[in-house]
Amino acid sequence: MDVALASMCQAMIADVGMDSALDMVKHAGSVSCTEVANTFATSALLMLDSRQPEPSADEQLEVLKTLGEAGAAMDDVASRLQALAPASGASALSCAVLAIGERGFSSESLTHATHTLAAKAELSSMRPPKLLELAVASTKSASLAPVMSAVAQIAAGAAGLWQTSDLVRLLLAIAKTKGALNPANKTELLQRAAVALTPELGGLPAADLVKLVLAIAGDGCSQLLVAAAEEAVERRISSFPSAQLLILTQGLVQGLGGAHALVRRLGEFWTESLKDTGTGADSDDEVNKRRRELEQRMRLSADHLVQLARVVAPMASNRPLVEALGSQILARVRELTEMGRKSLETQLAVESGLGQYSRRERLRRAAFCCGRSHSRSRSRSRSR
Repeated sequence: MDVALASMCQAMIADVGMDSALDMVKHAGSVSCTEVANTFATSALLMLDSRQPEPSADEQLEVLKTLGEAGAAMDDVASRLQALAPASGASALSCAVLAIGERGFSSESLTHATHTLAAKAELSSMRPPKLLELAVASTKSASLAPVMSAVAQIAAGAAGLWQTSDLVRLLLAIAKTKGALNPANKTELLQRAAVALTPELGGLPAADLVKLVLAIAGDGCSQLLVAAAEEAVERRISSFPSAQLLILTQGLVQGLGGAHALVRRLGEFWTESLKDTGTGADSDDEVNKRRRELEQRMRLSADHLVQLARVVAPMASNRPLVEALGSQILARVRELTEMGRKSLETQLAVESGLGQYSRRERLRRAAFCCGRSHSRSRSRSRSR
């Protein structure tokens, strides 16, 4: 259909001006009609080349930005971008680079253009939100890696001027683009970010606190990670939804290690949250009411329980947590998906984590029987 429409559009190209051609590129790109978008993009570029006097570099970049946003004629756009970059202003060039990067497009030409952008002195005068957009786009296109390094250096020199949420998002983007920064620049940014963020941790939304932990956990134990862990574990632990707490646990175990006191405290909380209610749980006294409310809030899916077991396996002195997790999974083994069951079987095959569960063999048999039952169900469904 797209190719047929593009062919039909050929007849009208000669009568279409620049503004109309760009409008058609936008509309075609928004509905993923790539061939139609490319047809009108080619027309727009031909009109751009024939304009007299020749448009300025920034004016040409505005056209290229529109084409890039639509995902049209990307190789041609990137090539032109490289040629125009040296004479372009940082603002116009950054917008065009951002438009292409957001599409996940990468090429040698785009990398060269981004190198030129990163070297422009005016980049340092851009506002943090625009710099953050460039950093986030770098996670989608490898060609934007040079500008990530420049943004990190700018942010390190002015971390106190960034909104805390934006600084957290920058750290998360950097964590996703492994190798984009040299170690010295990354260390400097983390140190400056720690100074800016530590006093503000109490006001961070829970989601941003979790993002911060994930962003810096890969760099190991640091003052900022310990401060974030103290805020999360010592002051807010009971307020996190279970799925969010699972992600937080994964980050803290990775960054602080299983023997850290805050990680052990986190393990104790999980144990209390997951253990069986026991005698008297059905009574209506205030203690049991609060406990049932906590259990409901902390309830994980069966697959998430298996994931949690894998995450907490490195924790020191985690036997009570292993028992609580094993009991929960055993009671809900029929709820496991095929992927969850396979992950469980893998964990039961070793001597750490769930491999230490006192009813390990019973859990293994239950998982095996559950897997056979699911296989028979799928076979019957296919035979109908």
